[in-house]
Amino acid sequence: MTEPLIFTTKGNLPISSLTHEVEWRIEPERVVFIETYKLDGEIVKQSSHIKILSGVAALSDVGKIGA
Repeated sequence: MTEPLIFTTKGNLPISSLTHEVEWRIEPERVVFIETYKLDGEIVKQSSHIKILSGVAALSDVGKIGA
């Protein structure tokens, strides 16, 4: 079986040649997950995912149906 490759700024690289780091930022209104891949200390791929915790307030006065 061949080793998985990851697409980076340096091209497709074997996953074993990279350092993988994750970071969680937990705040009252959101949670941020950041995933970073480094090659010899240089960031070659980084992605983030954001979960918003508070919803949008709904309007209570939307009008009447009927008479």
